[in-house]
Amino acid sequence: MGVSSRVLSPASLIGGSEFDCHEASPFQHPLHRHESFSELLWVEEGRGTFVIDGRSYEVGPGTVLLYQRGIWHEEWSTQYPFRATYFAFKGLQAKGCPQDYFLESDQTPVIQLGGEMEEFARLVRECLAELHSGLAESRAAANHLFGLMLVRLARQIPGESTERRLVKPAEAAVLKARSYIEENYQQPITLEQLAKVTFVSKYYLSHLFHREVGMSVIQFLIRCRMEAAKRYLIMTGRPVKEIGELVGYQSEPTFHNLFKKVTGLTPGQFRESARD
Repeated sequence: MGVSSRVLSPASLIGGSEFDCHEASPFQHPLHRHESFSELLWVEEGRGTFVIDGRSYEVGPGTVLLYQRGIWHEEWSTQYPFRATYFAFKGLQAKGCPQDYFLESDQTPVIQLGGEMEEFARLVRECLAELHSGLAESRAAANHLFGLMLVRLARQIPGESTERRLVKPAEAAVLKARSYIEENYQQPITLEQLAKVTFVSKYYLSHLFHREVGMSVIQFLIRCRMEAAKRYLIMTGRPVKEIGELVGYQSEPTFHNLFKKVTGLTPGQFRESARD
């Protein structure tokens, strides 16, 4: 009797890149989440601390971390050289899981590959090379290789399919803009910056973004900042002024007024209500 597959519908890759970091230029991303896709991070060398959904993990070489859609996470490298590769994906349907989730809620997002490390590293390199090659059928090849990576991971849990869904260029531009905002919300972000990141004009991007997301870029940026602020208010005892600065507001009154406009409560009132 065959074993039923964990993967019911395959993932489509949105992007991927390598990180080769040293102490002077660490791998570091503050608290953030992605609402429209999931990520896989493969640590090949060095060590780091990763906080996923409020839980801290110390990991080293041969580790895969899964940041499933909507899950808060932060990352920083602690031992160098630090080499890692990440892939962003969507469209995955795994047995018993929400869309874009590879794991169930009670399963650890950190997977140690042990003896599978060398083979998995080969698949990672091939997948990334295809993704950026620009050759005919490169996207399909990358999706296929990524599917093989998920199969290798599924065997560690334990848990396949080959139909591929391509992400449309307009959708890809909006996803990239959303990703950039979600990862850099604490910095000043302009349409000009996003246009450079997505390789489309700022006017076209503004139109696409509103059509696909249902709100403007600035509204989405504010929402990301407010959601992060809520998380800090609930999970930490940091002062309101410091939280405002962490999410991108140097002026405490500006942060205070925007938070109240969005939530109907002041940051202090929100913190108190969350404790009740």
